[in-house]
Amino acid sequence: MIEKLESWLDVMVIGLPNFLIAMVVFVIAILLSKYTSSLSMRLLDQSKLQESMKNLIARIVSIVVILFGIFLVLGILNLSKALNTILAGAGVVGLAVGLALQGALANTYSGIVLSYVKYIKFGDWIQSNGYEGEVVDINLRSVSLKQADNNMVYIPNKLVVESPLPHNRA
Repeated sequence: MIEKLESWLDVMVIGLPNFLIAMVVFVIAILLSKYTSSLSMRLLDQSKLQESMKNLIARIVSIVVILFGIFLVLGILNLSKALNTILAGAGVVGLAVGLALQGALANTYSGIVLSYVKYIKFGDWIQSNGYEGEVVDINLRSVSLKQADNNMVYIPNKLVVESPLPHNRA
């Protein structure tokens, strides 16, 4: 048993430089993700996209940079078998999460669609799903309508995209 512990200690001492380099690369990846996120937000502020879309794109850029850093770290630590296992597990987990969050993902995708279409904007008076009012917000989950009696109605994006949408410019 002492021989086994000594061999583990030897492996740890030999692998310590790689571990330190991997930690530095990971910290750099996190800092780089924050920088790229703020840079992408500054670039997107010049566009006419809605704020929710700008935030979504900035988050996706940040996550991609962090994932790239994780792959680099696993390569530095010579954990390519672990990387293959992680990718296979991520595929299975992604499938399970996709099925579990089907409704939320449908609303998010519909929110992205509504962010790009030109026929619905803030200030438009629309009728959708039995409700009528002025569009005051469009985010990734719902369209917010202010009715004539000042009541707020939040309609899930999926319902807005799937139903006819007559509207008048206010």
